[in-house]
Amino acid sequence: MGMAPIPNSGTKRVQWHRFALRAGAIVVALAALVALIELFAFNMGFWQTLSNKPETVSLGQTSQADSTGDESSDAAQSAPHAVSDRTALALGSGLRYSTADGTIHVTDATRSYIDITLDNVNVSYVKMNLTAQQSESANSSNFTVRVDSLSSKAATSARSTEGWKVSGTHTLNASVPRSLIMRVPATATHTGALRIWIQEPTGTSIHIGSVTINPRIGLSINPIRVMLMLAIFAATIALLPRSRLWSVPLDTTRNAQRWAIRIAIAAIAIVGGCSTIASIATYQFEQFHNPGGYTYDYNQYAHLADALLHGRPWLDLEVPKAFAHAANPYDVGVREQLLNHGVTPIYWDYAFYDGHWYSYFGVIPAVLLYMPYQAATSLWTAGGLMLPTPAAMSILTALAMIFAMLLVIRILKRYFSGISVGATLICIIVMLCASNMPYLSSSGMFYTIPFASSLVFTFMGLWLWLGSRKPGKERHTVDPAVDASPLASTDPSATSLQSRLSYPHIIAGSFCMAANLGCRPTFILAALLAVPIFAGDAMRFLRAHRRRLLAKTIAAGTVPAIIVFIPLLAYNYWRFGSLTDFGNDYQITVTNMTQYKAPLSTILPIIGYFFGLPPNFTNHFPWVDYAAVPLDSWQYAEPALSGLFFIAPVLLLMLALPFLSRRLHSRRLLWLAVCMFGLGIALLLFDAYKAGFAWRYMLDFSWLFSLVTIICTAEMLAPSSPLVESRQLSHRSIRFRLVQHAVIVLTALTIVMNVLGILLLWERNDPALSLSIAQWFIL
Repeated sequence: MGMAPIPNSGTKRVQWHRFALRAGAIVVALAALVALIELFAFNMGFWQTLSNKPETVSLGQTSQADSTGDESSDAAQSAPHAVSDRTALALGSGLRYSTADGTIHVTDATRSYIDITLDNVNVSYVKMNLTAQQSESANSSNFTVRVDSLSSKAATSARSTEGWKVSGTHTLNASVPRSLIMRVPATATHTGALRIWIQEPTGTSIHIGSVTINPRIGLSINPIRVMLMLAIFAATIALLPRSRLWSVPLDTTRNAQRWAIRIAIAAIAIVGGCSTIASIATYQFEQFHNPGGYTYDYNQYAHLADALLHGRPWLDLEVPKAFAHAANPYDVGVREQLLNHGVTPIYWDYAFYDGHWYSYFGVIPAVLLYMPYQAATSLWTAGGLMLPTPAAMSILTALAMIFAMLLVIRILKRYFSGISVGATLICIIVMLCASNMPYLSSSGMFYTIPFASSLVFTFMGLWLWLGSRKPGKERHTVDPAVDASPLASTDPSATSLQSRLSYPHIIAGSFCMAANLGCRPTFILAALLAVPIFAGDAMRFLRAHRRRLLAKTIAAGTVPAIIVFIPLLAYNYWRFGSLTDFGNDYQITVTNMTQYKAPLSTILPIIGYFFGLPPNFTNHFPWVDYAAVPLDSWQYAEPALSGLFFIAPVLLLMLALPFLSRRLHSRRLLWLAVCMFGLGIALLLFDAYKAGFAWRYMLDFSWLFSLVTIICTAEMLAPSSPLVESRQLSHRSIRFRLVQHAVIVLTALTIVMNVLGILLLWERNDPALSLSIAQWFIL
């Protein structure tokens, strides 16, 4: 009889030492690479200006150009005031400088420039020095300038527009000091003159104290940038095709993997919490009124919470009498006439009904987030405070990301036994990026609150439903006829002899799914996924004549929905006198929604844009701009980053679904994947007809396509089902390596496009933050 081998502790110790040495070498190399990039690539300006001799020119010592003549004659007639032996400065006739408060006023935007005459100086950078007033008053306000240069040879002749070397536009912000330093376009010889254009409209005032020629740029070590680089390089190494993570199976019973999941959840929660606190600390009342135009108030949910706390369905907002008594306030022409006559406020995108303003958005976010916040803050502030919309978005986005991650792990654990941790990480990234989650994290608009809240409830509901099968004492037999049916259980463990349903999971999941009716009602269709999830159980109950157990299961899924629906429908009746009237037709928007019928001719183009709108790449930060959405007939359409297949190229993998049908069927997963894909198409068609095109509308269906992509990806990267051993995919096979590389490349492209989308959104929603990041790639 053979003896079991005795573990060689010495060999294990040597292997551990080798692993530690290799890991240490990688860490040292990674740290050295990041240090070199930070010190040299991101601080190139420091090394280039180290030997500079700065010269500062005060605008208080300027002369004024002649106010007559064209642009070239202004420059010629200007008598520059010499402020040093080799520098003179003059203002164009379109600028006026006030020495009292150090303010430049733009009086003519076509001649708003500052001329600086130099004596054969090699100029590489110029810096605008703002006064303290500008730093305090324009903390988040951008303004643009352009720097043109003229060579010494050209400057000796009569200056005209022909000899100037023109640079691009520079965006400046007082709260971003690095943005005040601008690169000067190089000339053939030394620089003889500079012209700084203030590219702002007439009437703009900017506090500029002086201009520095050839400033020295300080060395800047940005810890956030360093941490990002370390994270990017570490993630890249971890997900390389031959990484150890691709050989470690997913097993959430192992402490290491459980702690990894907890740390990921904690990280998302901490980031969401910090963002929430920052939004509350910097909150500004988001209401904007355009003279002669509509009033934009982005606190709809806060107003709704206040109304409910005071026991009324309508919002406490002023209704102009002329508007209330108008024959048809929904008619765009009638509204335009009222606005032209100074009738205000007319609130944009609010619902108007029976003399009151209403919110047509779902009530549940207001009940769960805004009401508790206002009630809590009323303990120390009379009437309470409004929860800022960006704060609510941070909370909801963090929750959506957490439950999206947990849902992916549950799907993989339930259906793809033995799948690697590397494949799991790829699937999680696909879910977070391809479902347009980055848009949620960066938009900060109240329009996305319904989407975010519905995603939270939907992901939570599916996670609970898919976790409803627990090991137990109830015994089931395997029936080949049932298992061959397309409605067979979608869980391989369903054919085990011991299994049971957890009714608390079913009930809680049904509550979550039903809550979609009070968030974004279209998401209520996600409840249809209960059919492929529980159909196999229902069929076995019928064949075993367990009708009582079947009735109990149906009741666990439907009674919670009824409990949620009753108050939501009653809320509709309270507002509009109808259980099924959600108020969408009463919104004051670009058209008369009470009569509008979408043209059928726009459906196909919008479907095409949802999938394939090409991105609009540019040569300046953030290297992408909003892409236009042209339509032959009017339908609501907003510019967007691009279509789904460009935002998330990894979604192309879902097109492999028909080719993987046999293998997915062996996992009892084909029916669920097909239903997800079909539901996604149905929601896309509904949006194309009823809503139009917008980047945020992709949130209605992109999560479904993401789940289908995850199922296809997991099938291609996981060990094959026992029922198709002939197609088993070895981790060392060429075919597996090709699939693995393709998935990694498509995932990387998806991450890049999502990062560009975030930067594009920040450019509009947080100009100072966007400008700060832009400086990383300029100096």
